[in-house]
Amino acid sequence: MKSYFEITHDREFLQHFLTVWRTKSISAEMVELLKENSGSDPYAAYGYGRWLSLVNPDGNSLKKAEDLLAWAGSKGVQDANAALAIMNYDGRTDLDKACHEIHAYLMQTSYSNGSELAQYLLLENLVYGGYGTQKDPALAADILQKHLDKNPGSDPIYYDLLGKALESSDPEAAEKAYLTSIERSNVDSYYSLALLYLNRGDKEKAYSVAEEGARKGAVNCHRFKALMEQEDFLAFSPEEQEKLHNEIAEGLDYAIARYDAYACFLKGYLLHVGFLGYEENQKEALIPLERGCEIGQSTCFFLKAYIHYYKRDALPPEMRASAADIARTCLQAVRLGDRENFTLGQIAMGYVSNLLSKYDDEIEKFWLKEYVAANPEEDGKDSTGVISVYPQGFYYAMDVEEDTMDQVLPQLDYDIVHYSPALQRITKALGLDKESCHVAMLVDKNGYMEELPDNMTGTIIYGHSQEILGTVIFVLEDDKTYRLKPFKGLQRVYCFVELLKAATGNLLREPTSEELESIGEEIGGFEEYDDPEFSDDAETGDEVQEVEEHRQMTEFEAKLREDIENCNLCKNTLRVTLPDSQEYWFKSNEDLIYKLEIKKAIEDNIVRNGGYMIDEWLFVDSRQIPIDIRSRICFNIGENQSS
Repeated sequence: MKSYFEITHDREFLQHFLTVWRTKSISAEMVELLKENSGSDPYAAYGYGRWLSLVNPDGNSLKKAEDLLAWAGSKGVQDANAALAIMNYDGRTDLDKACHEIHAYLMQTSYSNGSELAQYLLLENLVYGGYGTQKDPALAADILQKHLDKNPGSDPIYYDLLGKALESSDPEAAEKAYLTSIERSNVDSYYSLALLYLNRGDKEKAYSVAEEGARKGAVNCHRFKALMEQEDFLAFSPEEQEKLHNEIAEGLDYAIARYDAYACFLKGYLLHVGFLGYEENQKEALIPLERGCEIGQSTCFFLKAYIHYYKRDALPPEMRASAADIARTCLQAVRLGDRENFTLGQIAMGYVSNLLSKYDDEIEKFWLKEYVAANPEEDGKDSTGVISVYPQGFYYAMDVEEDTMDQVLPQLDYDIVHYSPALQRITKALGLDKESCHVAMLVDKNGYMEELPDNMTGTIIYGHSQEILGTVIFVLEDDKTYRLKPFKGLQRVYCFVELLKAATGNLLREPTSEELESIGEEIGGFEEYDDPEFSDDAETGDEVQEVEEHRQMTEFEAKLREDIENCNLCKNTLRVTLPDSQEYWFKSNEDLIYKLEIKKAIEDNIVRNGGYMIDEWLFVDSRQIPIDIRSRICFNIGENQSS
């Protein structure tokens, strides 16, 4: 495909903007020509607007792109409406909101009016899913195959897309499709073919194809070796490692200079973890990630927020992001397709704490349901209960079944706070409004007469300039009958506690051993679900070492070590049933791993099964994705056995 071409009003011109890579590959001279004519020619305005929307050269070009595409679309350039639809779905317009309805309207009308870009994007969405389209690669492959059988001389991009649709179901047919695309001068298919070979395990062939693609102008092939596994890199001699690192670094910088958003992520990630010859440097990692965010790469927004949240102390004070900034970054990551627990969790917590109030409507409409769906209940964890928060600031999950609520709660003399702005936000964040119930707060009716201490959590949640005194209890309440109900499921309890922390400025904490003892053992209770990504209260340093050095290994611990030895923690989660003893209650996964002296055993297991530790708790497997070792052990309280 030529990088310099005439501006015409037909497919000869429009085909240059059908894919992201074609658009990004046009020459600087062509960009200047489009810019010069964008004020008078709607087709030039489309071409320049499409380029600006994907390249964002100065980091501040999206408004100009939006205006150009809107004007071109109004003049009948249907591909411009399709391009504008994508910007609206991604929230990369002047409104700064994800406008799915506008996207749907523009895509439908442009498709109906013959936009080839809209047709191509629909097929692409069938292959990968997203943009309101259900993933169905088999359907996409069927449509593409019939089209190509009827029109064998079609644009080679359709052979490339056919290959992507067939990769999982028929790799040989996918390979054939990629080769056909390459034979017809689509250099972008070199990367697709190289990735296919890499996924097959044929690394030598993959690198050879990528090198050929790089020579022929495929920008993404220049950063192909940045996908190398750290294990393979470390197998080389120091001299070979240095040479390979320089090649990888040059390739990444080459691709970044040519607007390769994924290269921005790869470089940021390698600097984040210190892989492939890069030294770990969180400050430097943010530089390519920022550029990737400007171009619109979802993983760059995710990793940027992740670094600011978890690696804050490694950044200079002037670079540290606020909680609001982190939540806003995660919102954009989610808009662009990154729907992970971390990003969705930050949005939900930003929502309940009013950090994202500008986006309340969008969050309530699209992303809260995604947050709930990203936190499924674990098998076998069906406990029910209520959450007590004590004036001292700690919380406790009390085991209360629904059919015993009437027997347990009437023993307390309480008033009910049915609604408050904070309770409403937490209710919506948990999706309880869809289940016809809401979160309510029980308050000691005689708090002032008994001169109980101020409960800051209760006061903040109440939000009416009046102190709430004494212990408060959070329950669910039916919207119609106002019957009190317990929370059901430990995952929901965990989510509620995290949201309550966010709504109260992180006032909540786990109880100390002394506080637990003061509650009394007869009050009941069930295991708190501990998400390793958010656990930050583990014992550390000399105190832990002293405890570990003076404990004797029990029969249970010996069996646990045996189970760790026989399990592949790179792939599987080990479920451990702890003895039903108070010494294990209210312990995070991190606390338990230290207490049971199994951290080194877990790390050895990871290394033995092909993974590598990259900091105190994180490791990567063959996918090169950071995983927390605390997520590989799932602790339950029960009989004295592990399973």
